[in-house]
Amino acid sequence: MLDPGEVKLAVELHRRSYNLLKWLETAIQKGFVAAQRAHGYMDAADAAKDWLAVHYHNLPAICRPDRESLDAFARFFATYLTTSFDLVATPGMVLRNDCCCTCEYCSYLTAAPHLRPKKLTARDKAKAMNLKVDHLLQLAAELRVAIEKEQAMCLAGGPKTAADAALATYGEQLVKRMRGFSRGPAVLGLWRTIAWDPAGSPRKRFQLKADDILAAEHRLAVEISAFQSWSK
Repeated sequence: MLDPGEVKLAVELHRRSYNLLKWLETAIQKGFVAAQRAHGYMDAADAAKDWLAVHYHNLPAICRPDRESLDAFARFFATYLTTSFDLVATPGMVLRNDCCCTCEYCSYLTAAPHLRPKKLTARDKAKAMNLKVDHLLQLAAELRVAIEKEQAMCLAGGPKTAADAALATYGEQLVKRMRGFSRGPAVLGLWRTIAWDPAGSPRKRFQLKADDILAAEHRLAVEISAFQSWSK
């Protein structure tokens, strides 16, 4: 089962990541928070942590995590950029990078105003379904309930349980992204399942809430528990 404390923190970091990206769209262009030094062979999460530490007090409160959450936020924000967006140069765009650094994080950072949301492929959507199935199988194992993969697939795609499966699985992936692990565009596929309408547009006034994720996980547990439990 999902840990409530981890889910609540992950949802909070998700919100702050979105706020930070929106703020960066203008702040980077105005030179408020330029990257100041090369990151050498740092991975994206370490480069993000270095940048956040340097500019911590420059960030608006709605973007800035608590100090004790800085490591988790750096890992999450780095995956947020690469999971949801493509780094694509557009005509007339100049990739500003004041730190003489060409690391992945700085490349995405300085291109914030021009990042393009990823387009999902059929393969990405299939992987998103596999993530839901895997989450349901893991939940069943924790509940000591034996279900087959085909049964998990029915729950993942069923009219009564599909939305809960997507929401709970997305919550699981949020927690993993705090540790720097992302399943790439498949995670974006989960997000668009829960936050977009069937026509392919973002739901107006949709807000991701930890309580909704935890409630979805509980409902799935009830559905799974209806199957025969393992004999003790």
